[in-house]
Amino acid sequence: MNFRQWTLRTKVILHILVLGVMSAVIISGLYIATQRRILEDLSVQKADLLGSLIKSSVFMLKKCGRIEDTQAKIHELIATTSAIRRIRILTTDGRIFASTAPEESEQRIPPETRKMVAEMLAKPILHRSLFLRREHTIKSLILVENRPECFACHASERAFNGLLEVHLDYGETTEVIRRSQMKGVILAVVALAVLTVVILRLFERLINRPITTLKNEMKRVQEGDLSVRLQAIKDDEIGSLTKSFNGMVENLRLANQKIEDLYRERIDKAEHLAVFGELTAGLAHELKNPLSGIKGALEIINQSTPAADPRKEIFQEILFQTDKLINVIQDFLDYARPKPFRFSLVSPNIFVENAIKLAKTQLQGKDIVFDFHGLPEDVVAYLDADKMQAVMLNLMLNSVTAIAAAGRIGIDLSLGPEGSLDIRVSDNGRGIKDAQLGQIFHPFFSTKKNGTGLGLSICRKIIAAHGGAISVLSQEGVGTTFLIRVPRRRPAA
Repeated sequence: MNFRQWTLRTKVILHILVLGVMSAVIISGLYIATQRRILEDLSVQKADLLGSLIKSSVFMLKKCGRIEDTQAKIHELIATTSAIRRIRILTTDGRIFASTAPEESEQRIPPETRKMVAEMLAKPILHRSLFLRREHTIKSLILVENRPECFACHASERAFNGLLEVHLDYGETTEVIRRSQMKGVILAVVALAVLTVVILRLFERLINRPITTLKNEMKRVQEGDLSVRLQAIKDDEIGSLTKSFNGMVENLRLANQKIEDLYRERIDKAEHLAVFGELTAGLAHELKNPLSGIKGALEIINQSTPAADPRKEIFQEILFQTDKLINVIQDFLDYARPKPFRFSLVSPNIFVENAIKLAKTQLQGKDIVFDFHGLPEDVVAYLDADKMQAVMLNLMLNSVTAIAAAGRIGIDLSLGPEGSLDIRVSDNGRGIKDAQLGQIFHPFFSTKKNGTGLGLSICRKIIAAHGGAISVLSQEGVGTTFLIRVPRRRPAA
């Protein structure tokens, strides 16, 4: 049973019950302890009173010269008082002078009693009581002073003539107190039970019921019903929470309304752009075919035109601009209608090497060295080799454009964290300005004079389709490095 999964109501009930039981135990313990102290005090007082009475009776007998009647007198006293179990008159040297048990006369008292008598005489301690709890008895020892009326039998220099030992039974008193304690404990338990019920009732009404209502209404809000409102009956913490809930739901309704309005606006705009995109893609496709035909016708005319003819330069310029238009249209079609991906396990070295071969054919007379560091041939990745080759070629051609006359292009393959493939393409060209770094992946943004601005945007889409990411670091006048990180394994279905 997981305590953390209990409801608030169950936790509160458990804590109240535990506190109630603990309070009942503590109060009952204190009550019983108090009653026990009262019992002991009363028993000691009773023992003192009876001891003093017996001592006075013994002195009276001595005063009247009837010391031989002492045994009979203590028997008379024990017969008239049922609480007295035993009376002994002890000498200072530890003998029993008289006792309610005649067979004890002239016997030596037990060692522990002799030790107590010696301590009382040494102090001196006039009175001492000892509780014998197993026997429910109080053992009271009282020193008997040597008074003038005792000088006839005892030397006057003696301080004490002996001790009076009284055994008082407090069992009956204990039983009465026990019955009283039981009534007190029952009363305390009943009072605590009533208090617990009252506290639980107050908790149920003031806390649990409003919180339960709030929880149920929040569930309705979670299910989409934003018309829920609660009435703040009282101006307390629960009332404040209720008002906050109503305010939260109202703000949520307004925010949801704004989102819905914005969503409808974006949907309408997206539909409009989708239609416009389809029309534009169709128009681009329709333009490409005639331009290709025009280019073919111009190439024939250009080839048949003598080199000395001034029109030949015009034809070449027209062919250059026609190629530019065809490239722009082709890039747009690749961006708008990308071909489906064909993934397979391939060696990354292959498509990089193919891209390097193609890039070397477009160096434009520049002295550029390609520095390639691949992976072992047995390392493969789940990729579309043709798409990745197009990405690599695009990055290398950008590096070629960034290098003025001579330079270096480095391509490094490595295994990244969590089994990814890392591809770094770096150059020591002119670099990219800081203000342009955040825009280079946006469609139609280009730093080239004759660029379409779609190359890097297409590269990012291809990398994203592989579940990877592309980033760039560049310093103007130093060079640029692109980092591609794609997973090597087939993604989980």
